Amino acid sequence: MKKYRLTFAVVLAAALLLQSLITAGAEGTPACAIRSDEIQSMFDTYVSEHDLNPELISVAYVYTETNETWYHLPDSWYYSASLYKVPLMMILADRESDGELERDSLINGMQLSEIEEKVLIDSNNDIAYSTMLYIDQPSECRAMFQRYSPLKKDYYDWNFYSYSYFTARFMADVLCTLYRQEDRFPRLIEYMKQAQPDHYFRLSVDSCDVAQKYGCYHDEDGTDWNHTAGIIYTPVPFILVVMTRYGGISENIIADFAEMFLDYTISVTEANQNTQLTPPLQTADAGETDGKKTERITTEKQQKEAEQEKTLRDAESSDPHGIFEQDTESDHNEDREREEEKASRKILLVGCAVMTLLLTVFAVVTKKRNL
Repeated sequence: MKKYRLTFAVVLAAALLLQSLITAGAEGTPACAIRSDEIQSMFDTYVSEHDLNPELISVAYVYTETNETWYHLPDSWYYSASLYKVPLMMILADRESDGELERDSLINGMQLSEIEEKVLIDSNNDIAYSTMLYIDQPSECRAMFQRYSPLKKDYYDWNFYSYSYFTARFMADVLCTLYRQEDRFPRLIEYMKQAQPDHYFRLSVDSCDVAQKYGCYHDEDGTDWNHTAGIIYTPVPFILVVMTRYGGISENIIADFAEMFLDYTISVTEANQNTQLTPPLQTADAGETDGKKTERITTEKQQKEAEQEKTLRDAESSDPHGIFEQDTESDHNEDREREEEKASRKILLVGCAVMTLLLTVFAVVTKKRNL
């Protein structure tokens, strides 16, 4: 009888161990909402049907609920044209949030709020450039833009500082910062929602709000730079950056991509609406009602975001040049996801091996007991 109890205890312990390993593996690998292969197929089909050169297009897509991304040539450098006006206005908004400026503060004879409106809605070049000179020299201002992206300093090409060249990856990071810390940058998104109401992303998207900024420039060498970066407010908002080196058809390409990713995002959201995409911050206590649980998780999420924002501000205040560099992995999100998946599989394999070993021991002990 003692042998039986001992064997049963061993098997029970093995089962609990296996369950904990499976749980740990599941928690360590968040569920995925988007499928990179599906998006790639969608992109390839569009490019083929319209006889486009994919080397002249860069795309960055962020599904904000899970922070998953999809990229096409995200590290190609493009002349930013007017896209730079978004991080430029974010610098002024930061100063307002820090108490250095107020909404009615005068800069070059204009109120701050009026400058934001003229630059983000009307895309006024003269006001934007004079505002840049008010902040610092152009190259120094562009260095300040880096605080809105986690990319390391060695990522940036010299053209970034000298000639305002951006990448789709960098611009998507800027919009992620703006979207997730909207209170830190008052009014900017609201102004961007009013920009170009019948053009670019809004040429094809009229079913929801769109906060966008376009950039368009015809270079002396004949290159046509035409881009749009924005936040599209589907039930789960997504961030989209499309940068092109096409001529007159660029706006139609940009609009088509907006519609394509809108449809894809809505389909993904509907497919996953009953699936828990990210683990809860904390397991609810026994007897906790759904309303209480939702309220608690929301509060915890707000506290976590506040702590992260405070850490960001502390780091920025300690940097005399205003350049906040955050250490992050240089690999793409896809690479990190694959590594996490591999680690999870290893955990499961180890758990299965342990379970198999213990069940073998149980079988041997049982056989000897019956002899």
